[in-house]
Parts: sequence; C-alpha cells; structure tokens
Amino acid sequence: MNIIMINPATPNTARISLDFDLKIDYTGRFPPIGLISLAAYIREHSKHNIEIVDCDAEEVDIVKHIKNRDVDIIGIISFTYTFFDVLQLCRLIKMNFSGLPIVVGGPHTPLFPRETLSHTEIDYLVIGEGEEAFLYLLNKIENGQVPDKIEGLAFRNGKEIFVGSPAWINKLDDLPFPAYDLLKPDKYHATFGYGGKTITLCTSRGCPFNCTFCQSTKKFRANSLQYIMEYITSFHKQGYRNFYFFDDTFNITASRVIEFSRAVRAEKLKIKWIFRGRVDGITEELCREASLAGCVQMLLGIEDYTNEGLLRIKKRVTIEKAEKAVACAKRYGIKTNTNWIIGLPSHKTLSDLEELVRTAINIKSDFAMFSLLTLLPGCELFEEAAAEGVIKRTSWYDYVSNPVPKYQIEFYDKYISGEELTRFYASAYRKYYRRPGYILQRMLDLRSFSELKNKIPMALKILLQN
Repeated sequence: MNIIMINPATPNTARISLDFDLKIDYTGRFPPIGLISLAAYIREHSKHNIEIVDCDAEEVDIVKHIKNRDVDIIGIISFTYTFFDVLQLCRLIKMNFSGLPIVVGGPHTPLFPRETLSHTEIDYLVIGEGEEAFLYLLNKIENGQVPDKIEGLAFRNGKEIFVGSPAWINKLDDLPFPAYDLLKPDKYHATFGYGGKTITLCTSRGCPFNCTFCQSTKKFRANSLQYIMEYITSFHKQGYRNFYFFDDTFNITASRVIEFSRAVRAEKLKIKWIFRGRVDGITEELCREASLAGCVQMLLGIEDYTNEGLLRIKKRVTIEKAEKAVACAKRYGIKTNTNWIIGLPSHKTLSDLEELVRTAINIKSDFAMFSLLTLLPGCELFEEAAAEGVIKRTSWYDYVSNPVPKYQIEFYDKYISGEELTRFYASAYRKYYRRPGYILQRMLDLRSFSELKNKIPMALKILLQN
C-alpha cells in the first residue's frame, strides 16, 4: 500500500498565554522524529511505500498533493495543543477523498482517545509507541479485514469504540534508524545550531522521574552504546556533523554520557552535540569527557528557584546542584541553556517571580527558556489543581470534543492571575536577554553567519517586544 504520513501545519496551536508565545519558528524547526522513526520501521518490515509530508516545514497544497498520487491511507501526528489544526486537516482530506482511511497518532491519542474518535473524520488511532501497532493496522486494512482489539489501537466498530492500552517497544535496539532520507534536511534548524547538517536523535524513551507537572511515561528504556555509536557513525558518513539528543534525560546517569563521549573519541569522530538532561547528573568527569568529545551545549531543566519549590514539584534536585552543574559546564567550555517554569504552586506573589528571574540570571547559564505552567491530564499537579477547583477538570476533554482555533489553555491562577502571569512571562525574557553585557557576550560568541541567521528570529521576537 501507499501511505502518506503528515506533520500538519499548526497556525492555530493552543495558547499558553494571552498575548505572548514563542512560536516554534523562533526556537527552531525540528524534524518530526516520531514520523520518521515509524516510517523506518514500516519500511523495514513490509513492502508498503511511505512518503512523509511535513506541512510545518514547507507550504503544501495537501489536496493537490494527494490527487497526484495513488494513496491508500493517511497517517497524521497530533499533539493536544495542535488538535484543532489536525482535525481541520482530517476534514479537508475526507471532504475530497471520503473513502481514504485516516489514522492519527502521537502524544495526544493516549490522553483523549474517545473524544478524538468522536470525530468521524478520524478512522483509527495509534495509542502509545506505534511501530508494531501501525504495521499491524496497515496489513489488516490491506487485506480488507477489521483489526483485532489489541494494545496500541483505538477504532470504531459500528457503534462501539474500542480503546486499547498504550503500546510500548521494550527493545529499542531492534528498531531501525529513523528514515531521514524521507525529509529535506535544509528545512530544519535550531537557534543553537553551529552550521552544517544537523540531526535530531532520541536514544531512550520514557522518564523514570516523578515531576508533578509532567505526564511523561515512567517506563524508561534506552538504546545500548553500540547502537548509539552505529547510529552516529551511519549519519556521520552521510555528512551530518551536528547531533541533538532529544531524549527527555540523556544523562540518566553520568556514566552513560561518559561512556558515549569516550566512544566518540575512540572512533575519532569530529562532531558537535547537544543534549537535554538533569543537573544532578552533571559531574566533573562528565563535563571533561563530553567537552573533549565535542559536546557544545547542555539543556538543563531547573524549573524553580528555591529548594522548597523544587521539593514541592518532586524535581529531586537543589539550586546548589544547579549552580554547580552550570559552573562545571562553563569550566570546560560547554554552554548551558536552563529551563524555568513561571506560575508553579510555590509562586504566590509577583515578587516570587521576580526572584525566579534573578536566580536564572545569577546562575550564569548562557541561555534561559521560560514557560508558563501548563497542565494536562496524567500529571499529578493537574489532578491536584482540578480537585481544588483551580482549573476545570473537563476543560481539555471539552476542547478535544469541540476544538477551537488558538484555544486559551487554563492558567494555574490560584495565586497570580492569568493576566499577570502573561505580562511576567514576556517580561522574563526581556529582563534576561536585554542586558547590554549579555548581548555583547552573545555577539562575541557567534561562530558563523549560519549561526547568526538561526538566532535572529528569536532574538528579534524578544528584543523588539513591548
């Protein structure tokens, strides 16, 4: 069969603030790694033909595109924030190709399967990690059969809606490398890029920690070092020199990063790489080995500015550990980008928020990203806020059942109003990035014109805002 898998354009993404959001174009545009991982698996285990259309990376007349091809099934990735645009795309396709089956997958579907299938434009859902379930579904559709009620799938069968439990892949090393050849590499970039071809990779799934604001699966699995090195070497041979580890926590242990770094040096690979991680997993040895192996930046989630606040959200780190991690990276020439959340339960006054920004500045990371607290079903803090009446328990379910463009996500406004949170969200970026000394340092740090080009959209958004 011929399958088109679509990453939809999302101009109507749900809003986390009233009038200030950093769109994806400001922080970078990343390959749809979920789609290319799924495509690689289907391609390796079947004779189905796969095409990926990334409408978020380039403008595509999807109706014309489908008309010019012999298409048997459509797959679409969805996040809850983007569900309005996903549904509009499904409606457009069904309006023009009524008999074409549509399958929706992605992080959205395990949270709201029944609400999503209430829209008859959507025929099937893939729930959880979809490699095996999606291939099973494709084979059933090809043979004209109704799928069995298995984990990883949800679908309508007459008036009945079946929802299977989420599927998981236990042995990640059994999966093929993502099908980057199905994308156009020049369509993707990041504000932290250093020129040349960049690849995004994920070498683990899940997160074993229990932060109260996060609904990530706790079922942690990781690729072996041998697999990761084969992955890196394979794409290095294709001309890729920049690697962004998109794992929730690449440094789940310091030894994992140290062993990878030593393997990179042993293979004499001249690469630059970036990873997302935790401050309690940063050690002197890790920084030394990673620096020698080409690590140029760490993205570290700190979130709050007091130990009491961090304890409240079960982050299991301290501000002292965060300070030591940033200082350690700096000693070895590795840049740091710290993440902070505005509007946590410990933020009861605007003075608390002011102190958060002062801490972000004083910790002396090279970059900082601020976000407003956003809660989805499945995280502990959502349940707590709903029980207290701070947010409406059914708000997201109502949205998915009847999505509207640019839906305003409910604020956690137990102590500070949504209007005040929005104003402070914007001002946090101004206070951090408009410091003259900081601007001068960042200009001196620029290594190439391509790096300058990648950083301009976000810089202008922040520096020119009122």
